[in-house]
Amino acid sequence: CRSAPNGNALVLRAYGDRDVVDIACQAQGAAVGGSTLWHRTQDGCYVTSRFVAIGGNATEPTCASLDSPRPCAAVATPALQLIERYEGFVARPRPDITGLPTIGYGHRCASLDCAEVPVAFPLSRGQAHELLRMDLRNVTACLAQAVTNASLALNANQWGALASWAFNVGCEMAGGSQLVARLNRGEDPGAVAAHELPRWRIFHGKRVPELVSRRADELYLFQTASDLVAYPQCNSAPEMTERPAETTTDSKPKLKPCCVCLETKKARDTCYLDHGDKAESKCDYLIQAHIKCMADFGFKI
Repeated sequence: CRSAPNGNALVLRAYGDRDVVDIACQAQGAAVGGSTLWHRTQDGCYVTSRFVAIGGNATEPTCASLDSPRPCAAVATPALQLIERYEGFVARPRPDITGLPTIGYGHRCASLDCAEVPVAFPLSRGQAHELLRMDLRNVTACLAQAVTNASLALNANQWGALASWAFNVGCEMAGGSQLVARLNRGEDPGAVAAHELPRWRIFHGKRVPELVSRRADELYLFQTASDLVAYPQCNSAPEMTERPAETTTDSKPKLKPCCVCLETKKARDTCYLDHGDKAESKCDYLIQAHIKCMADFGFKI
């Protein structure tokens, strides 16, 4: 059972040959055995219809009808790159700054040996990336529950910056923060972020340089314009959704380079204009985000 309706997505759990499983909805995805139909179970993962027998005359709703309207569950590529940059890649379980075992890009394990992670160690970067995507769905769900101001509108970069912050400080801390409380009171999001994000730089009573730097990058991302709306209702685009289907080495991209990854390009170019001679270091994660987005569509830059 996979994290997305795609044969390359992370395996989250395995069902037995005759297991009875509750199905939540159906979705279209990558073709397996000639069928593009996938079923999402109540466990939140996807199984191809090739391996599912539906009992009786049961009918399933589409997952899209259940999922929308809602805030974006995924985060945009610049935020993903920012998180991966600061969390760092860990192939085997290792204690983080708090002493708790982590793996991949900041996945905090439930057990000392990270036995709940459904893949063998050492973890590949691709597996860690998919695990981070799943973790972030929990983070964005937490944010969506905590931020209750129906008149608030956040773009993809603002939502991604908040997701990075909440991933770092934890759902409970983020939900009970003054940052969220002020957003819910209807204060200006830009002013709230500028005042509140930099305050989250202390660990055990000490100012941590890495946290100072991370908060600065999150604030810069929050202040970067985007045409995509992520909250209260997701207005998705290719770089806001799951990775495009894998292409073979001899296949050609169907889209033109000019027409994809517009958000990551806009964020990168704005950063270059803002930082001038220091852009190479200040904008590194935005540059890498654009390179990765283009690569996901089959383009090399």
